[in-house]
Amino acid sequence: MAPREAILGLDTLERKLSVTLGLIALGFGIFFFVQWATNAKIVKSAKPLAHNACPAGYHYLASSGLCQQSSYDRGAWLLQFIVVIVLGLAILYTAWRKKRAGVATFALLLGLFLGVAGLGVVFFFFGAWLMLRAYRLQKYGDATWKGSNRVAREMAGARRSGRAFSPATVEASSTEAAPAPPRTAAPPAPSKRYTPKKQSRRR
Repeated sequence: MAPREAILGLDTLERKLSVTLGLIALGFGIFFFVQWATNAKIVKSAKPLAHNACPAGYHYLASSGLCQQSSYDRGAWLLQFIVVIVLGLAILYTAWRKKRAGVATFALLLGLFLGVAGLGVVFFFFGAWLMLRAYRLQKYGDATWKGSNRVAREMAGARRSGRAFSPATVEASSTEAAPAPPRTAAPPAPSKRYTPKKQSRRR
């Protein structure tokens, strides 16, 4: 398992992407502010009913084949401006503090508010991506797709063979040096001291 700081924090790539998404959110907030200041028209579309009939309050537009409704609602623009600006600033703040949980939570909320099928799809999937990387770090010790799959295969092989396996020892076990061959004792060096031969005594 990766260290707690790595799981709860952000690496360089994640932090850069978080700051980028936070700035994009502020850009959306400025757009909504302009729409509020100019009291821009809000246009809603819907599919026509049978025989090109439209729901109440909608009119059929032949050029697009859809039913449309136009209205002016400055309160709706103001609400979108406030929510997007607050969540965008929250993403930037938590990215500066390297808080993975904060960035992921605010990105998911912003994605749901803007609509997963519309502008919010990028924010929603970014928040889910951060949570997925945290899960990989916690379980496999590697946030990347390739690294986590490699560790998962090694863990499955260890379970099949009945061996104990820990992701923290994968790198250590792969780089473990082979045992050195046993050293043999060197023969003693010949003595330089001369010992004369004993002469046999005559009888």
